[in-house]
Amino acid sequence: MGFISRSLIVLSLLYGMVFAIGDMVLLHSQVSLFWGILFAVVVIGIQYALSPWLVERVLTIWWDDPDLPAMPARHRIFIEQLCMERRLPKIRLGVIESGTPNAFAFGRVRSDARIVVTRGLLDILTPDEIDAVLAHEVGHVAHYDFAVMAVAALAPLLLYQIYVWTRNVKNLRTVGMAAYVAYVVGQFLVLLLNRTREYHADHFSACVTRQPSELSSALVKIAYGMVKADGEYRQAMRSTGEAQKEAQRNRQLGQAVSLMGIAAVNGGGALALGMANPQQAAAVMRWDLINPWARFYELNSTHPLTALRIRELNRAAKEQHQVTAYPLPDGGRVNWGRFAVEFFFWAIPVLAGAGLIALAYFRRPIANLGVVLPENLFPWLFVALGVGWAARIMFRYQGTYRPETVETLLEDMDVSQMRPRAVELRGEVVGNGIPGAFWSPDLVMRDQTGMMFLLYRSSIPFGRLWFGITDAHRFIGEQVTVEGWYRRGLKPYVEIARLTATVTKTDNTPGMVTLFGGKDRNLESETLVQRSYSRWIQLAAAAALTAGGAVFLLH
Repeated sequence: MGFISRSLIVLSLLYGMVFAIGDMVLLHSQVSLFWGILFAVVVIGIQYALSPWLVERVLTIWWDDPDLPAMPARHRIFIEQLCMERRLPKIRLGVIESGTPNAFAFGRVRSDARIVVTRGLLDILTPDEIDAVLAHEVGHVAHYDFAVMAVAALAPLLLYQIYVWTRNVKNLRTVGMAAYVAYVVGQFLVLLLNRTREYHADHFSACVTRQPSELSSALVKIAYGMVKADGEYRQAMRSTGEAQKEAQRNRQLGQAVSLMGIAAVNGGGALALGMANPQQAAAVMRWDLINPWARFYELNSTHPLTALRIRELNRAAKEQHQVTAYPLPDGGRVNWGRFAVEFFFWAIPVLAGAGLIALAYFRRPIANLGVVLPENLFPWLFVALGVGWAARIMFRYQGTYRPETVETLLEDMDVSQMRPRAVELRGEVVGNGIPGAFWSPDLVMRDQTGMMFLLYRSSIPFGRLWFGITDAHRFIGEQVTVEGWYRRGLKPYVEIARLTATVTKTDNTPGMVTLFGGKDRNLESETLVQRSYSRWIQLAAAAALTAGGAVFLLH
C-alpha cells in the first residue's frame, strides 16, 4: 500500500477516532446536547480549514507558472480571462502526474481556490475540451461549493449527535430514533446536493465557453480514459520492479483524485463498451435515461450519471443552436411500468433481513416505546426471509438461452439486474474484468459487434477467488461460448451459467524428428468448461432459513 492510500486511511481513522472519543467524553461528563452540537461544528470547521493543506501534503502537485509552466499557456490565459470576466480572484492551476484523466477544484473560499488536472486528462482531451473542463471547475469556485458542501456535511452530523444524546433518555427515545432515521436520509440528501452542484458547474461551463458539446465529449473521454488507464495498469502489474511501483502509484493517485474529481472512477464501465463512435456510446447511455433502476443506483453516487449530464448539455447546445456531439433521446420517458414488480421481489428479503437486525439490536428500545411485538415475530421473519429470498432468486433466473450478439443486448432498455435476459454469446475473451487484478474471476468478451463484461458469481466462500486464481486466465485469448443471464446495472454484464472453450494442448512427449528439424508432437483438443452453481446454492440456503423458521414456529 502506497503513501497516498496510507495517508488517506490514517487521516480518516484519526478524524473518526477524535469524533468517537470526543463524544464518549462528553456523554460521560453528562453535558447537555448543546455541547455535542458545538463539538460537531468544531470538528467540521477544523476539517474545512485544514482540507486544502491536507490535499497539498498528500498529493504531489506541480503548480503552473509562466516561468515554470506545467500546462500549455493557452489554458492559463483562458482561466485568467474567465476570472476577470466573472470578477473572481486569480485561481492557481496545477498538474498531477497521473495517467487517470480527471480534474478537481479545492480551497476554502474564492480567494484561495485552486484547480488541478491530471496529466492523463491533458493527454486525451483536445484544447477546447480541456477549457470546458477547467470552466466546469471554475463553476465550483464561483458557486462557493466548498463552503456549501461543508455546511451540508454538518447537517447529518448534527442529527447523529441528537440521536446519541437522546437515545437513552426515557422521554426522548422517540426523538432519538427519528433523528437517526433523519441522519440516514440526510446522507442521501447530501449526495443529492453534490450531484446538483455538478449539474450547476456543467451549466456554468456551457454558458461561459458557448461550447456545451466540448464538455460532453470530455466527459465521455474521461470515463473511457479511466477504463483505459486501468487496462494499462493491468499490463504494468504483470511486470516487476520500478514499472510496477509506478503503476501502483498512478492508480492510487487516480483513486484519490476521483473522490473530488469531475467524474467518478467507476463511472466509465458501460461507456467503455460503446466508445467506438458517438452513436454506439449514445446507444449504451440510453439505458440510463429510460430504465428506472439507473435512478435507483444513482442515489448512492456523488456524481450524476454521465448520460443525464450529457442530456442536459445537449439541451444547452440546442438552445445555442449548435450540433450535439452525443445525440440522446431528449424526451426519453422513464418506464416505471415493470419497476414496481421488480422492486417488490428485490425488497422482500431486504425488508425481512432488516427486520431481523432491528429486532436483535433494538428490541429493548422498541419495548420502551410501549410497542408490543408478536411473540413469534422472530421465526416469522426467518420464514419471510427464506421465502422472499427464494422468490427473488427464481425471479432473477428465468428464460431459455437464445443466441444473441452484444449489439442487440446493448439495445435492450427493459433489462435490469432483477429482470434478466437468458442469452448465449460467442466470441473471444480479451482480458480480465477487473483490470490490474490477475486473480479477477470476471472477464471481458468481444464478438463481431462489441464487447461485454462476463461476471462469475459464486455463493461458496472464496469461490470467486479460487476461480480467478486457478482457471480464469486459461480462457483469455480463447474463443468461447457463454450461456448466462444478461443484466444491466451501472454497467452491462452477462452472469455466467456455463463458459466453454475448446483449446489445443501440446503433448510434450518425444516424437519423430521432421524434415524441418522439429519433433512431431501429438496435438489434442481440450475442452475447458466452467459452471456456476450460485443460484442453486442460494436456493438451498433460502430453503434452510425457511425450514429453520418453520421449526421454531412448530415448537
